[in-house]
Amino acid sequence: MHWKHVLVRGALLAGAWMASSCAPTGFADETLVATVRILASSSDPAYAQPGSSVDVQVLAFDGRPTAPEPMSIYWLPFLCEDPAEDAYYACFQQLGAGDGGVPDAGDGGAGSAGIGALRPGVDLTPFLPTGPSYQFQMPGDIVSRHTPIPGEPAPYGLGILFNVACAGHLELLQPDPSNDNPQQVPIGCFDSSENQLGADDWVLGFTRVYAFDADAGADGGPITNANPVISSIDVAGSPLSVALSPGTTQVYTTQTFTTSHCTADRRSDCPHIAIGPLVPQSSWEELDPVQLDVNGNPEHEEIWADFYSTFGQFTGDASLLYDSIKGYIGGPSVTDNQFLPPDQPGTGFIWIVVHDNRGGASWVTIPVQVN
Repeated sequence: MHWKHVLVRGALLAGAWMASSCAPTGFADETLVATVRILASSSDPAYAQPGSSVDVQVLAFDGRPTAPEPMSIYWLPFLCEDPAEDAYYACFQQLGAGDGGVPDAGDGGAGSAGIGALRPGVDLTPFLPTGPSYQFQMPGDIVSRHTPIPGEPAPYGLGILFNVACAGHLELLQPDPSNDNPQQVPIGCFDSSENQLGADDWVLGFTRVYAFDADAGADGGPITNANPVISSIDVAGSPLSVALSPGTTQVYTTQTFTTSHCTADRRSDCPHIAIGPLVPQSSWEELDPVQLDVNGNPEHEEIWADFYSTFGQFTGDASLLYDSIKGYIGGPSVTDNQFLPPDQPGTGFIWIVVHDNRGGASWVTIPVQVN
């Protein structure tokens, strides 16, 4: 996969990637968070250099209406380094490698023994780091050890870090010798009665972090990629200010947004609320090494926003903010999504996740009060 065109940084491998409610088409409404979900992950820096420290943030939420056990965010404390063909599932073999010891959750992940050092059926969670953030050090030889890819404009390395949202505890699964699918997930989420939980109660994700040497850029400098900046949120034509969470560069919060519930006899008659992020043009970065379009103009990133909520309904699941060639799509009247509040009062959340197509991501959590 071309490192300049990674469409998602956090990929969901198992669990609740589909919401439990149904959209009008009969398919699940992916914008409605009604299960355990990982909505996004992001690293700072978005592109690393060999030997550098990397901070990873994950956005996860438990949207289940009833929760017998609370959801926790776990990190598998090893960095999967330069997997074969850059495939995340090639890391599963590393998960099963070990010397019989317990992985060290405090060593930053790189080079630690695999969690496969523990046998199936053992609760892994006492040995795993928890919380929405994790830090690791990119190995110094991550680029030099990566198998060269013909046609790539610059040598690179790849580290993959796994994160898990689980409403229970994690265990290694007994390998199934009859299943030769390389993508079979080697861990599962279990409740306190040792019942293996299903898609509503857990999800396994991963964060890709690309690394480049300090002189890999077209000008002999570093290749960089910044996570998009969110300046503010437009709500029905008015700005809602945002603030960065302490210690992060890509996690934003806002004050509570208050609105009224839908009182019309038919939901189709209820007024929608325009909502969307404002992202400055400085976030629309030029590709490095420079790529040119058919007219000879430098290409840039593509930037878009994904939308999620715990209640109500969006008319769409994503909005394009910047085209890779044409640039700025337009102001809020063009790029805002439309939110239909629920028909009952209550409290909930809206999340807006802003992505670029090189793996950068930032997000804002918006508390919502519906009167």
